[in-house]
Amino acid sequence: MTRNLAGHLPNQVSHNTAFQGSDTNLERNPARYVEGLMIVNNLHQIIGWNPNSKCLSGYKQKNMIGTSALDLLTSDDERKAFLNDFDRLTNQCEKDIIYHESTANIFTHSGEKKTVIFQWNRMIIVGIRLFNICIVSNVSNEQISHEDIREKELELIRKEKELAKLSSSNQQLEAFAYVASHDLKEPLRSIGNFTQLLGRRLEGKLDDTDKEFFGFVTSGVKNMNSLIEDLLTYSRVNSGKHEVVNLNPKDSIAVVINSLNQRIIETHATIEVKEIPELIIGNPTKIKQLFQNLLANAIKFQNSEIDPVIVVSGREEGDRWVFSVSDNGIGIKEEYYQKVFGIFTKLHHKSVYPGSGIGLSVCQRIVEQHDGEIWVDSVVDKGTNFHFSIGKNQCIQ
Repeated sequence: MTRNLAGHLPNQVSHNTAFQGSDTNLERNPARYVEGLMIVNNLHQIIGWNPNSKCLSGYKQKNMIGTSALDLLTSDDERKAFLNDFDRLTNQCEKDIIYHESTANIFTHSGEKKTVIFQWNRMIIVGIRLFNICIVSNVSNEQISHEDIREKELELIRKEKELAKLSSSNQQLEAFAYVASHDLKEPLRSIGNFTQLLGRRLEGKLDDTDKEFFGFVTSGVKNMNSLIEDLLTYSRVNSGKHEVVNLNPKDSIAVVINSLNQRIIETHATIEVKEIPELIIGNPTKIKQLFQNLLANAIKFQNSEIDPVIVVSGREEGDRWVFSVSDNGIGIKEEYYQKVFGIFTKLHHKSVYPGSGIGLSVCQRIVEQHDGEIWVDSVVDKGTNFHFSIGKNQCIQ
């Protein structure tokens, strides 16, 4: 059962829904005005909570961010209706413009039950589906003034502009990362080439100190080139259209295993593919990259005294497919379960386990674009299990 914020569960509530076709403007009804605004991601988590929502419910923003929107609702029946509406919105293709309205009962921080109207607008920011939900009171004309209505409308407009700026800013940052990393490759290549030529001309003429300094230069060029390549990889995941098709994940895994063949031979690794779904919805290139990163990590982070044994498995689970990549490697401490997905995050020195630490952040980005999530559990010195889900309700282009 989902935790309820106020600790109460009424016996029965009503949940009425009205779908509008292509009109994205909020319905103007003189008996309603917007009291709050929350933004919900595809996992039902609240990622935006404005000050008026606090006035309406009594819950502060810092206590709401990261919690489930389902926690606001007052019964299991209401949560089920909310999820049904959520799925109906999610299942609509991105090209469809959606406006959706539903009546719901919520509990305030003080325990009061309040009937409100949720006015939904779906939006796509950096390839991720988000839901902009206005919380509207069911009040009479006598209870509000025209000034109140106008004030709330202006705040809603301001919030929508902020979201548009955020989307534009994210797109600009992604474009900058791609262009900057792409343009840096050429001068860095020149530095690397001339460094090699200089090394040949000075061969046999350098003392030990000079050789050490020269090694720092060549090593720095090599590391910078690796970082740029990884940044380009991350930028490519975020840029362009995210188009999905029906595909067989076994085919993707087979291609990845073949590309890792030399590393598998060198490390004496064993990769076992157990029963997995034969048809999912996904972007073929990104799904291959997802398995590539997870399998490569499973081979890399191994105890040198034990041959790697890696198991890939998958299953259907409700409205998603869930996959796991498990190994018998060095493991991850629990306090790093979330940190490992950060961009350029490394838990070990590069001299022990080389790499820039971008692989898992790319995996997380790919999974999010497929309406899923990724998580990890591990036992230190025993092995690690990476799990990720792929949504079934994606729109095939």
